[in-house]
Amino acid sequence: MKKLLILALVCFASVRLSAQITITAADMPVADDTLYYSTANPIGSGFNAGDSGASAIWDFSTLSKIISGTDTYQKAAKVNILYAALIGPTAYGYKIGDSIPGIGAMLPISINDIYNFYNKKNAPSRFITEGFAAKIAGVPTPLQYADEDEIYYFPLQYGDSSKSTFLLNIPIPTIGTLRMKGTRTTKVDGWGTITTPYFTTPVNCIRVRSEIDEIDSFITNFIKTGIPRKTVEYKYLVKGEHFPAVWVTANIIGNTETVSSIRFKDSMPSQPVDTTGNGHNTGLNVNPYSNLNLNIYPNPADKEMVTIDIPQNWNEYVVSVYDAQGRLVLTQQNSNHVDLRTLQSGYFIVQIISNSGFGYGTVLNQGE
Repeated sequence: MKKLLILALVCFASVRLSAQITITAADMPVADDTLYYSTANPIGSGFNAGDSGASAIWDFSTLSKIISGTDTYQKAAKVNILYAALIGPTAYGYKIGDSIPGIGAMLPISINDIYNFYNKKNAPSRFITEGFAAKIAGVPTPLQYADEDEIYYFPLQYGDSSKSTFLLNIPIPTIGTLRMKGTRTTKVDGWGTITTPYFTTPVNCIRVRSEIDEIDSFITNFIKTGIPRKTVEYKYLVKGEHFPAVWVTANIIGNTETVSSIRFKDSMPSQPVDTTGNGHNTGLNVNPYSNLNLNIYPNPADKEMVTIDIPQNWNEYVVSVYDAQGRLVLTQQNSNHVDLRTLQSGYFIVQIISNSGFGYGTVLNQGE
């Protein structure tokens, strides 16, 4: 009888250890939260996009730390009273960087001190990106999303799914409008336990997969240039924690996902953390690795081969070339020499994505 009782207790403990959980609005960040994280090397991380389903065991205990950082969520009024007035008094967020990837990084005007502001909403219960703020040409500029970005709908349970749209228009004085528009498709595709350098013993969690299909456009009275960006986020959520246990971001080219960053919840580091906002904070749609303005030469090019300067450690990467209408006209892998001889004359946007980051540049293809 005693052996049967012990066996029953062991089985009960095992069931509780891998029990399904439900994530609610109470598990999201709140104003004045200071959340510590570390960025990990994607190589050898143990991440597998296909590792989903019921009773999964996710082991990230061997993640190799690259750099530590912190996100401090502040009420909009604490950042700038103007932000609270135009975005909302209950909105709160943090600085996500000093540049906008893609077209935003190439505009002939400064856009820095960039903040995303979030909020919790009811009917239905959801966690959203509500506002954006930055210094545009040195002027503090707060903006509400024309169509809020619904990050999660609650409650979140295994098998739940949702699809929503978002739209943000950023006016660029005397030049035009930068538009960020897209869809977010989210599914809770797994539940089980997770182990990390922070959670050294397994804890229950769910995995949320969000695919973001976005087009960044620059619009004037004369032209409209767009760059498509397709990314996917995998967030491993634990009850009572205000930050994912692990957060994986990948870029999608065709049907291939390439991991661009892995972050995990961490303890307060003993060494100073990066709080500069120069690419190492965990913005929702901002890659925390390198965001380069590419040097392309010769430029202008006379219907010839051009060369792109890229970091020496970018061994595996994809080069994509878009025309002024945002159409993909050329793609290649692992070569920084691009042949423009088959392309029409005009301006082209060059995008490079690698495991270590991404970059954008423009080139004028001229000649007969």
